[in-house]
Amino acid sequence: MTDYVTPKGIAVWPKLNTPDFKWNPDGEYTVKLKISAEESQPLIKQLEELRDTYLSNAIKEDPKVAKYQMAPLYEEEEDDQDNSTGFNIFKFKQKAKITTRKGEVIEKRVAIYDSNKTPTTSTVTGGSTLRVAGSVFGYAMPSSRMVGLSLRPEAVQIITLASAGGGEAASTMFDKEDGFVADSFANVEIAAADDEADF
Repeated sequence: MTDYVTPKGIAVWPKLNTPDFKWNPDGEYTVKLKISAEESQPLIKQLEELRDTYLSNAIKEDPKVAKYQMAPLYEEEEDDQDNSTGFNIFKFKQKAKITTRKGEVIEKRVAIYDSNKTPTTSTVTGGSTLRVAGSVFGYAMPSSRMVGLSLRPEAVQIITLASAGGGEAASTMFDKEDGFVADSFANVEIAAADDEADF
């Protein structure tokens, strides 16, 4: 079930085509999305409502959770002088493998689409303009006494694809066009049957 679809944002350190094994031996798909503070307000409101719903249910199960602190849903980007840049950073992470209580291993992936909602195997590069559709996982951590949401990406839509060597700065050199369209694409397994309708 998809809980949110983000506004357009700039991809930072995306690991969406293949898992990153640096911190997790089972692999993780990750991306940070930089969205303007103004355009991210509806998303923030939506995530706050989802968090509040989770918190209410968690308190019913364990009243001590009411005293926990709220984990931030995003971070405000700052420059080298600690001044706000006017952008918010949202972090998305999905395990590549999930082991159920019964011991069954489920392999996960992130579906990737071009601007026409066509599945593509193009590599998502840093500096690309994306939208992310995904789900949330609420958590209440007794060790840190924090309540928050983990944002799990299920699919991404590439609006503009940055050059692999150009990085984030290169994406600012282009004028807005109709949108990225993959030169070639292959059928890929879709995380959910209705992912295409999310964008």
